[in-house]
Amino acid sequence: MTKLTFIADTHHYSKTLGTTGRQYNLRSGSDQKCLAQTGEIIDAAFKKIADSDTDAVMIAGDLTNDGEMASHIEFREKLYKLREKKRIFLITATHDWCCDQNPRRFSGNTVTHDVEVMQSRELPEFYREFGPDDAISKFITHIGTCSYVAQIGENVRLLALNDDKNEKDHAGFTEEHFQWIEAQIKKAREDNCLIIGMEHHLLIPHISPLITGGSVCVADREYVASRLADAGLRYMFVGHSHIQNTADFKSEKGNIITEINVGSLVGYPAPIVNVTVNDDLTLSYEVEHLESFTLDGKEIDAQEFLKNHALALIHRLLYSLNKQELSDRLTALQLNGNKLSKFSYVILPLFKFIRTADVKMLYKKLKRLGLAKDIDKSLAEKFKNKKLLSFADEIMLAAFDGSVKKYSREDDYYRLVMSVVSIPSKIMKSNINMKRLIFAVDSILTGGKFDNQKATV
Repeated sequence: MTKLTFIADTHHYSKTLGTTGRQYNLRSGSDQKCLAQTGEIIDAAFKKIADSDTDAVMIAGDLTNDGEMASHIEFREKLYKLREKKRIFLITATHDWCCDQNPRRFSGNTVTHDVEVMQSRELPEFYREFGPDDAISKFITHIGTCSYVAQIGENVRLLALNDDKNEKDHAGFTEEHFQWIEAQIKKAREDNCLIIGMEHHLLIPHISPLITGGSVCVADREYVASRLADAGLRYMFVGHSHIQNTADFKSEKGNIITEINVGSLVGYPAPIVNVTVNDDLTLSYEVEHLESFTLDGKEIDAQEFLKNHALALIHRLLYSLNKQELSDRLTALQLNGNKLSKFSYVILPLFKFIRTADVKMLYKKLKRLGLAKDIDKSLAEKFKNKKLLSFADEIMLAAFDGSVKKYSREDDYYRLVMSVVSIPSKIMKSNINMKRLIFAVDSILTGGKFDNQKATV
C-alpha cells in the first residue's frame, strides 16, 4: 500500500519584492490566494507533511507567484528541508516562468518590472532533484520544460506532465509529446504498474464551464481527455483553478478518466490531499486543511485567516465608494476597469444593494418587478433577515473548499437559492450562460457527483 500527498499552486512570493503600498494592496487584495504570507503558510504545510506517514509528495505546478528568481530560490530551500523527510516530485507551470512577461516589484505607490525571472528552459535543471533525476523516462518540450515518469511505489508510477504549450501555443501537448505519453502508459501496463497522471491545467471543466472553462482547461480538452483515457490513464491530479473538486470524463469508446482538482495550498482552505493506492489499484483520498501557521511570531488560525482573505476579494470590490476606486479594483482583477467604470452609476448602487440588502428586501423588490412568482414565500419569510452578502460568501467558499458543507436538493436553503438563481435564465431565455449558472450553483451546493473531501475512485 502506497501513501501519497498531493498539493498544488504554492505560488511562493518573495517578500523582497515588496509588501506595502497602494499598488501592493490592490494586487494582494485581488486574489483568493495570499501573497506576502505564502512563505509562512508553505513552511507550516511542509512541516505537517514531513511529520505525516506519506511516502512521497507531489506538487502540481505554479510553484512561485510569477516566476521571480528570488521566489524560486526561496521555494527551493523549502523543498530541500522537506526532502530531508520525504521524496518530492513536482511539475512546473506558466507562473514559474512568467509567461505573461509581467513580473512585478512593489514600492510605495509604484510598480516596476525590473525583476529577474526564471526562463522556461532553466526550470528542469533548477528543479531536477525533485523528480527529473529519479525519472525512468523524460520528455523535454519545445519550450524546454520537462515531463517525466517516476516509480513512486512498488507497483505505482507517476506520469508528471508539463502541459504549458501545444503546437498552437495553448495549454496542451504536441503530437510528439502525446506519443511519448501513450508509450509510457503502455509501458506501465506491461510492467503491471498503475500509472497516475499529474499536470497543471484541467482536462475537465469542474463545477461548470462557466467557472473552469476556457483557458482554465487544456485546449481541445475533450480530445485530450479522450486520448489519455483511451490510452489507459485512469487518474489525473491537477491544480490551476484553486478549487477542490473531483469529476470524471468518459470517452466515446467508453473509457473513464477521473480527475482530482487540488486547490491552492496558499488560499482558502489550504487543502492537502492524502491518497492511498489500494491493493486493487484503486485510489482513496482524504482532504485535510492546514490548521495554523506562524506569522510575525504569532500562531494564526489558518482557516479563519484564509477565509477572510478570500472573502475580501469580493468585499473590497463591493465596497468601492467611487468611480476611480471601482476602476482600480476591477483593473487589479485583470478586468477592463476604465471601460467598466463608465457604468459606475449603475454598478455602485447595485453593489450597495448587494452588501446591505437581506432576503426580505430582495423579495419585495423582485415582487414589484413581477419576478418573485417562483420563490416560495414561506422560504423568503424563513430567511428574511439573512443578508444577500452572506449567501454570496457561503457559495464562494463552497466553490473553493469543495462543498465541505453540502446541501440536499430538498433543503430549504438550497430551494431558496436556486429559485433566485434561476430568475436571470427566465429573463434572458436565449443566454446559455444563465442556464449554466443554475447548474454551477447546484453543483456547488450539493458538492456534485463525488464527495470532494473523502472518496474511493
